[in-house]
Amino acid sequence: MAHQFHVAHSEHIMGVGVVAGGPYYCSAGSILDAVTKCSQFVMLECRQLGLDAKLCGKTDRAPKNGQEARRVAAASFAEAKTQEAAGRISKLAGLKGDQVYLISAEYDAIVPHGVMDAVFHFYADADKAAIDAGHIAYNRSFPARHTMVRDAFNKPVGDVVGNCALPPAAPPPTERNAFIDDCEAVARQRQARDQCICPPAAAAGAPAVCPPAGKQAACKDLQDVDLAGAILRRIYGVEALKGGRVAVAESEVKAFDQRSVFSKFSDIPYSELQNASMAREGYVFIPKSCTDGRKCRLHVAFHGCLQGGLTDRRSGQSGNLFAKFAGYNEWAQANDIVVVYPQVQVRNGTLASPPVNPQGCWDWWGQYYTHAGYHTQAGKQIRAVAQMINTLAGGRQLLPVPAK
Repeated sequence: MAHQFHVAHSEHIMGVGVVAGGPYYCSAGSILDAVTKCSQFVMLECRQLGLDAKLCGKTDRAPKNGQEARRVAAASFAEAKTQEAAGRISKLAGLKGDQVYLISAEYDAIVPHGVMDAVFHFYADADKAAIDAGHIAYNRSFPARHTMVRDAFNKPVGDVVGNCALPPAAPPPTERNAFIDDCEAVARQRQARDQCICPPAAAAGAPAVCPPAGKQAACKDLQDVDLAGAILRRIYGVEALKGGRVAVAESEVKAFDQRSVFSKFSDIPYSELQNASMAREGYVFIPKSCTDGRKCRLHVAFHGCLQGGLTDRRSGQSGNLFAKFAGYNEWAQANDIVVVYPQVQVRNGTLASPPVNPQGCWDWWGQYYTHAGYHTQAGKQIRAVAQMINTLAGGRQLLPVPAK
């Protein structure tokens, strides 16, 4: 969704971080393509049911090599050009010069490397967005599953944040998995194994290459264990984050009624909210410096599937775990950044009565969910988030919010 929103509104967006997502219009409006070509949902379900391995393998239609990834990226960019020509998204020239951070974790079994490779080619290839190589960071080897990677800084007490269990260890049960993992210990183990921590230079003699030549890319990837920080540094630059990060109480994340967003452009905001599979509450973190009038940046943080809505089920707590513990607020507090966390949630509709969103995902397929146009500025969810941005900008119409 971060990539989709970036493409739709690139004129007003300076950068993006994509954590295990597919390229623009990857599913081409098909729910079947969404769960076989753009992700491996069907194959995983097939294996969990103990069905024939050969049958399950046939549902894996994701790109398997560079040529296939480029072909998917070409189709993706062609659709973006079509929508640009129709005036339904920003001019694609707005992508040029933006900063991009991509991550496809080593053990991600839900969104395979080939799908994320297509996102890379969408941004990097000369015949597509043609963003300079120095503006794109692609972390392709961090040792984690499908999760929001973070470290132990300001980590909550208890088991809300996972501990980055890697194969052959079993993943945590889905119903107890916040898909937020403290991977600091894992990263340090890998750094030691791959000789990423270089000793002081010897007083005499030629020092050995450190990290070893074959491990330099992997060692660089291991540095991004604070993924929120890595994304923010890529987008805003190191100088903009010179305040570092400070601890933030989870109570400082505030809820807002997402119906109020839809009421800006709809006479039936509750129905619009339901039809877009959006939760009653969204969340926002606003540093005190920003409420006191200091000029602040604005960052939109999209959660992943099964991460939206009311996910904090600890005794005496409520709200959303991603908005509290993904790692953005600590940087935002120290560096004058407002962070808004729009929210979608599970909707178990039927094909005759959608939305059908059993995993609580943002809509990146359209069919039986928010329908055609989901990937344009007129898409129900894209309009809602654009309105959130306009509201936080003091009511200025920075982003267009098309009428229905």
